[in-house]
Amino acid sequence: MNLNWFKDPEHVVYADVEEFIENFAKETGIDDLREKIEAFDAHPTKEGLTLKGKKRTTIRLFIPDLVFDEHIEMGENIWIYMGESYECYCLYGLGDKNFCEDAKEYKFFRHRDCEYFPCHHTEEEDNFNCLFCYCPLYAMGRECGGNFFYLDNGVKDCSGCAVPHKRSNYDYMMRKLTEFHRILRENDDKKTES
Repeated sequence: MNLNWFKDPEHVVYADVEEFIENFAKETGIDDLREKIEAFDAHPTKEGLTLKGKKRTTIRLFIPDLVFDEHIEMGENIWIYMGESYECYCLYGLGDKNFCEDAKEYKFFRHRDCEYFPCHHTEEEDNFNCLFCYCPLYAMGRECGGNFFYLDNGVKDCSGCAVPHKRSNYDYMMRKLTEFHRILRENDDKKTES
């Protein structure tokens, strides 16, 4: 395996385990693929794990950071490799479900010592979330779902928006980010096809 091939974003698809594995297991004909991935995640090896499917498919589970001397983006995750004729899948979200069921505080952060706190008008300073200090949905333009308007010069003014700063909006923000990434990926695919 060639490290430079894996570093090329054209060759890598980042896949959420929850949305990806069930369909991929059907396509490849690999029974209990989720369980096999979880077992490999619990006891990874440098050699990886080769799995054969019923549909004349073979995949290799591996962790790039164990295989290569150089770290690549998300190289600590499990990847699925089927040869350089196919895209390689970098899996994320593995093991997150149980973690997130009990964890709640990671969704909220308040920085009272910040010189700008609170940066937007609020009646509830105790529930003002600073986690998304710079709104990651800004780039979505009109599709962000927030309370904004455009100035005459075309700049998006979000000074009246508190969507990213509401304690209860973490899940909304993550759904919108996932949607945005999907749109970007689809647009990139369309450009590649042209």
